[in-house]
Amino acid sequence: MLIKATTLWALCTTLAFSAQANTTVTVTGSTSVSHIMDILAEHYSIQYPNNKINVQGISSSAGIVALQTGTAEIGMSSRIINADELDDNYTITPIAHDGIALVVNPANPINNITHSQVNNIYHGITKNWQQVGGNNEEIAVVSRENASGSRFSFEHFMQLTQNVAGFTVSDINPEVLVVSTNGMVKSLIARNQQAIGYLSFGSIDSSIKPLSYNGVTPTISNIHSGEYKMARPFLIMYKKQGLSANAAKFIQFLASDDAKKIINNNGYIAESS
Repeated sequence: MLIKATTLWALCTTLAFSAQANTTVTVTGSTSVSHIMDILAEHYSIQYPNNKINVQGISSSAGIVALQTGTAEIGMSSRIINADELDDNYTITPIAHDGIALVVNPANPINNITHSQVNNIYHGITKNWQQVGGNNEEIAVVSRENASGSRFSFEHFMQLTQNVAGFTVSDINPEVLVVSTNGMVKSLIARNQQAIGYLSFGSIDSSIKPLSYNGVTPTISNIHSGEYKMARPFLIMYKKQGLSANAAKFIQFLASDDAKKIINNNGYIAESS
């Protein structure tokens, strides 16, 4: 009798654990998108406490791979997805638009930078701040890793790519310091008065200084008006078939008016807002 009771208890515990595990939805990909996705997931979990959302900010390319291998139900990307990366079995949906800003240390006297100046800095042609109106100091150039959606969007916008054997590849100076997250870019620039890098609007705070680009201030209103050109979509990706009920419910929440309000209130432009 004791053995039967113990077995029954173990079975119930296993079932309860499995039910709990099945309520967790993994969302993986862009570190830029993960910044707002964390906030959205927190609000969603307050409304639906039994449905857990696990947000993992790695990179846009890693989000695609995680989706393909089944380690995540929802992927995140801060760049356009190529047709050879995801086929017609997947849905790709924009949830927001974000700007990319050139950023420097607050002690840097530079407040504006032009397209040609950025291009020359990242190609390694311009190496001293004095060449662009700053102090006589060597420029410490920071970029993201190859899998980053921010880097992809930034390099294409700034014309920092070249075609090699039919493939578009990065053409930035190989001596540029490469880091893996928005947070690392921000930390390096906050501690180094000579550094320059680029960040999602949503990652900017008082520890760094965003630069005007071609005379236009990097603001959401200037993206809305079309004056500030350096912007990109925030995308979610998921399989059309086999999506769990909890994942489908979260995706529905991301398109809701509540989610759009949260997105707008956190410095982004919600889709269709």
